[in-house]
Amino acid sequence: MTAVRKRARALVAAVALLALGVVIAPSQSAGADPAGVQRTLDWEQSADRTLPAAAPPNLNKQWATSYGATNVTSPTRDGSYAARFELRKSDPVVSGSKRAEISQRDEQPAGAERWYGFSINLASTWAYDTSAEIVSQWHQCDVGCPGGSPPLALLTDEGRWKIDFRGEFIDLGPYSTGVWADWVFHVTWRTDSTGMLQVWKNGERVVHRTGATHGGGPRSPYFKLGIYKWDWNTGAPSSTTQRVMYHDALRLGDERAAYRDVAPERACTRAVPVPSASATTYEPTNPPANAIDGNPTTRWSGQGFGAALILDTGALRQLCGATVAWHRGDLRWNDYTIHASQDGVSYAKVWEGRSSGTTTAPETVLFTTGSIDARYLRVSFWANPENDWASITEAGPLGL
Repeated sequence: MTAVRKRARALVAAVALLALGVVIAPSQSAGADPAGVQRTLDWEQSADRTLPAAAPPNLNKQWATSYGATNVTSPTRDGSYAARFELRKSDPVVSGSKRAEISQRDEQPAGAERWYGFSINLASTWAYDTSAEIVSQWHQCDVGCPGGSPPLALLTDEGRWKIDFRGEFIDLGPYSTGVWADWVFHVTWRTDSTGMLQVWKNGERVVHRTGATHGGGPRSPYFKLGIYKWDWNTGAPSSTTQRVMYHDALRLGDERAAYRDVAPERACTRAVPVPSASATTYEPTNPPANAIDGNPTTRWSGQGFGAALILDTGALRQLCGATVAWHRGDLRWNDYTIHASQDGVSYAKVWEGRSSGTTTAPETVLFTTGSIDARYLRVSFWANPENDWASITEAGPLGL
């Protein structure tokens, strides 16, 4: 199915939902390619499916075999096609080492701000190895730049995802094979304190650093996707002889883009843990902790216009919606708003509306702002047809 067809079908569905009065959130991906998205490489356009003979238009080829980079129809992250990369220990050296990569051209302007969103699927054959490999990297410019390792790279190493950021290794947890891992990198390429690196893994922000992001030169680093395993060229110990991975949903954005413009599309269904809850007011027999205890027979109750339940996820996370179950929710509707905050002090409204009045089960709402970085959610009650009491049995945020 082409990207145009997918967008058309989504638009028809959205119109139907709006006609029914259902609140929906904007798409979490760059399906319409807003102005800030410079390039989409999701392999749905036939002009991009040039593998293995050549790299897609305006990109460079760095593989030497018929299997180094190919297009496949399974597995895919979205749409009907993805890219498959394969590197073998016996492969010829390309650009000074063992690699199967597709590269941007070295033409990024100095001081650029860039967004990079993509998905990686490590094949089931991706066995544990003490020898690391890069699966995405940002290479310093080719002429007039400091030599050595790239200033930023995403690696697999000893069974774990890692980031090499200017020589510092950041551990991002164990990897799983046979599943798609979604990544978003936001980099302000600077050589001074105004630089910034942010990284999201599967919708959750896992890195936020400020300061210099590269070592200098007349241009900013450029992006490369694929497999680069230097130890197979140097003769260092390695227990593997083959690496296979899949790549899909690549979107490259500039300073006009935002997270939702480049992030691989994810359904807003992941329950986010809530370690603690508080409230602006509560009945002693029905404290706020009752709304996060997993027991639908207990509840938080607070009296008055604007009574609010506050959920604390414990850390800054990418949130996109919430579930709320109301006491007597099958007998009365409740008007309420949801506000989000990073610090628990400044809040922004992300949803407002009315519960159905037909169920006591949790009801899902998606933020009308799209996904956002937040730690706290505040659920504020405004009215119901029976009294001035807010009573929530269970509530929780949703992530991508």
